[in-house]
Amino acid sequence: MPSNNPNIPKKLLELDSVRKDELFDLIVKNFPVGLIILDSDEKILEFNPAAEEITGFQKEEIYGKRCHEVLLGIPCYLSDLKESASSGKVLVHAEGIIRHKDGHEIPVRYTAAPLVKENKLKGAIAVFRDVTKEKQLEQHRRVLISMFAHDLKGPLSVAGGLLLRLQQEKAGPLTDKQRQYVDAVLKEVNRVEKYIRSFLDIVRMEAGQISLARELCDLNRLFSDILDSANVKASQKGIKIEIDVPENMPLIYVDKTQFQRVILNLLDNAIKYSPENSVVRIKCRDTENNIIITVEDSGPGIQEEDLPYIFDPFYRANYSGNVEGCGIGLAIVKTIIEAHGGKVWVKNKRPPAHGAIFCLSIPKKTPTSSK
Repeated sequence: MPSNNPNIPKKLLELDSVRKDELFDLIVKNFPVGLIILDSDEKILEFNPAAEEITGFQKEEIYGKRCHEVLLGIPCYLSDLKESASSGKVLVHAEGIIRHKDGHEIPVRYTAAPLVKENKLKGAIAVFRDVTKEKQLEQHRRVLISMFAHDLKGPLSVAGGLLLRLQQEKAGPLTDKQRQYVDAVLKEVNRVEKYIRSFLDIVRMEAGQISLARELCDLNRLFSDILDSANVKASQKGIKIEIDVPENMPLIYVDKTQFQRVILNLLDNAIKYSPENSVVRIKCRDTENNIIITVEDSGPGIQEEDLPYIFDPFYRANYSGNVEGCGIGLAIVKTIIEAHGGKVWVKNKRPPAHGAIFCLSIPKKTPTSSK
């Protein structure tokens, strides 16, 4: 944008503007990943060569068209970014499927951000890349780990059973030190078994082998049912859990057990990373197409480089510190929410506030409209 400094000659300002336009065109043309810019009406203003290569569409074909009408599979609805626009620039990291011009589907990983001027949402910008090869490698890795985990179940069950018999003194009395050792080993065996069950659940759900028993659920009642369990852990650190569900919030059509598992995992994560005597907040919002649920903690937040991978199984972010866990909980959250047709993402609070905000988006479906 030209400077308002009256001391700069007009010709220099014009030259500076031309150079900036040339530089912008050069950056867009050579940007190594797909780039798309939308206006406030969700119409495509910019579409670079990398985006053309990924999608099969030429810029001239889709210029001025609404994003979601062309790039099927990617949610381009700016209504979902309105909250971000009002609270400052916030990046959204997610995965999706773009349908190529010839009809085949391409998995992509993308980062989007609202374009804000004077606190008004003017559009959005997003970069995306084809992750087909990465997905294939992930599938191979998932199969291998699933086979490995499944093969571990048998020996662990045997070991756990024998340890339990020792604990019950079936093989004779134990000394205090022996009992201490047996109790500690049995606890660790049970924890490994829990991790294995959780990971196998992820694999089965991603493969469509676990069906969802959906029903219409009231959010207030759903949260009330799990609050007692969450408060036990929260009270140990003096943490208060606050829940904000607006009046007239519509019912959600979900698998109650699995959805409560999602909220418990997010609450458990928030409690782990929040300092003592702080607050964890759950907020709900009704939008045009979705129900948005956020879980806010008061922890250190998540480093930018960790954001795209925070929901990957076994990924441990740099902020984890000495907190116990193996990273499966958030992977379970992502798997369950996506099985419901929803999305999950995370962002940090705006400074000077500290903490992360985990967001769930659940489509507003009814029993008759859901498949």
